[in-house]
Amino acid sequence: MLTNSIPNDLYWVIKDTYAASRILNFSTGSPFIQIDYSHKVFTIIETPNGFIWNKMLRAFVQVNRFHDSILLYKSMLNNSFLCIDNYTHPILIHGCCLGLLSFEGREIHGHAVKKGFDGDVYVANNLINMYSVCGHVYDARKVFDVSPQLDLVSWNSMLAGYVQSGNVHEAKYLYARMPKRNVIASNSMIVLLGKSGRVSEACQLFNEMSDKDLVSWTALISCYEQNLMYEEALDLFSTMSKNGIRLDEVTIVAVLPACSHLSSLRIGELVHGLVLKIGLETYVNLQNALIHVYSTCGDVSGAQRLFDTGCFLDLISWNSMISGYVKCGLVEKARELFDSMPEKDVVSWSSMISGYAQFDKFSKALELFHCMLREDVKPDETTLVSVLSACTHLAALDQGKWLDAYIRKNGMKVNIILGTTLINMYMKCGSVENAMDIFNGMEERGVSSYNALILGLAMNGHIEKSLSVFEEMKKYKVEPRV
Repeated sequence: MLTNSIPNDLYWVIKDTYAASRILNFSTGSPFIQIDYSHKVFTIIETPNGFIWNKMLRAFVQVNRFHDSILLYKSMLNNSFLCIDNYTHPILIHGCCLGLLSFEGREIHGHAVKKGFDGDVYVANNLINMYSVCGHVYDARKVFDVSPQLDLVSWNSMLAGYVQSGNVHEAKYLYARMPKRNVIASNSMIVLLGKSGRVSEACQLFNEMSDKDLVSWTALISCYEQNLMYEEALDLFSTMSKNGIRLDEVTIVAVLPACSHLSSLRIGELVHGLVLKIGLETYVNLQNALIHVYSTCGDVSGAQRLFDTGCFLDLISWNSMISGYVKCGLVEKARELFDSMPEKDVVSWSSMISGYAQFDKFSKALELFHCMLREDVKPDETTLVSVLSACTHLAALDQGKWLDAYIRKNGMKVNIILGTTLINMYMKCGSVENAMDIFNGMEERGVSSYNALILGLAMNGHIEKSLSVFEEMKKYKVEPRV
């Protein structure tokens, strides 16, 4: 029987390579045996062959011990019986991809070239994927262009790289050149076209596809939802159901936001019924999406029932329920749930703080914010906007100045929303000079920031300066709002 350690007082050597490979294969494949034990087994094999080395490399990658796989590879290079083959580098490159280790990935790429494996299509495909995932799509394209062999995986991997980077032009060019397009490539293009707002092109491509799978339908539903075409998303989902196309949790999660945006509780309930009918209710992502639909549509009791009967609850489940209570004006109910959370993240704190600010409980918003800081939770933009709004309504200038200093100290970017809120706070508290400093320091300004400055200046008696800023706004072609 295998244990979790090899006795230290004995020096074991496994001389039978075949037996060693069988033992290591069993050890690395068992969920009950630790990777360090497998490595100990590996170290007592007298003459490990290429299969054994690769098996150990892959075992480290599978448990996310990417640096250990690289260290093992380095010892492999120093081995007098060099066992590197065309499977070795792909394992390491895949590990670099999973760990986003682009520097190490380049080193492995260099070794593959030196050892003459760069022409292997399996090596090339892994390199294309690694560079793309690590954000170096230009390097992925260089590998693609010089590869002597390209298969369907090569083309799909390169296309996926352009999709991930949002490069519509190159993706369309590559897609048009593909010697054989499969459904994976077409689905990738629909996703990219949807994200870039080219809905008509995505629809045309979808309609031209001779073979569509579930991902194709889901991609177009997401395309509609991302581009605020909620009715179209629901219509397409209905067509899927009527045509008897098998649904999964990803498709339903994609369509549920449309129900929320349209405040269509009836359709949300129908989708929920479908979820129960096909037995998908245990998926936590689906459960969270349904909680959001019920609470957004005003049926907080329905959301609560889902929350109470959920088989699995995660942080998103709790945050969704808190947001649901806040949306329905049940702030104290939200606080009860917030206080009973097993763990909280910045979204939990922000939801509760913004709930207090939204319903004029400004003192409680500030109090909870200080609790958040004591818990060493770093606020995000949403939190700071809510707390600054509370300072504005309470005319708490000292607290507002402290928040301004906190933003500067932590190097947070003052965007239009945060900048406008700071300007409002300073103007309401009569600190015109500070408000002007914020406005002048903003990298980008919009209608809201100009309006905040103009109204603030007028409110504090600087009518002439207010008119001057108004003229400046027109000069820069920022449309004024009455």
